[in-house]
Amino acid sequence: MLGKKLYKTSMLNFFRLGIVAIVIFFFNDFYLETFTYENFQADGRFKVLDVIDYHFRYPHEFIIFLCLILIPAIYYGLIRGVRFMEKGFVYNRGLPFFNHAVLYSDIKTYKLLHPKMAISIHSLKGDVFVIADNSVERVIAILDQHNIKGDLAQDDYVRLIGNFKKFFVMIFGFTIFIFVIKRLGLFQN
Repeated sequence: MLGKKLYKTSMLNFFRLGIVAIVIFFFNDFYLETFTYENFQADGRFKVLDVIDYHFRYPHEFIIFLCLILIPAIYYGLIRGVRFMEKGFVYNRGLPFFNHAVLYSDIKTYKLLHPKMAISIHSLKGDVFVIADNSVERVIAILDQHNIKGDLAQDDYVRLIGNFKKFFVMIFGFTIFIFVIKRLGLFQN
């Protein structure tokens, strides 16, 4: 429909670092909490391979860790992104079934929000798509090839930084929420 794939954006590197920190934090909690289980202590073995063996026999906690931490971290850190094609782009709104295809002919203009990391694309219908990438020069080059006019002024930069701060607070709050619920034992049988 949209032609051959030209470019796929990726998550900003400092967000990826945050995701890795969250995964390490929860993996550490997952690993150390295994030593407190009665069924694990009954075996009397406390090595790394014993932890793996325990979770093969009792996979409940590992399945929760996989579904709540690992799968979202891999999806948001590595897979999710905006795919630019020959005739348009596919904007990812968070989950694969929310993807939205936009033709280049439906784009009115774009605006640079950060010199190297973010732009906003404005459609003729009034939709605004914010695209953050480690290098937006490639995105701008693709838009320029399709004769889409853009504004390289950075007056919206301050609002963008405010949104990044809100995003970090939201991620930190979600992490604390999951940690507290796990500590209260609501994920156990």
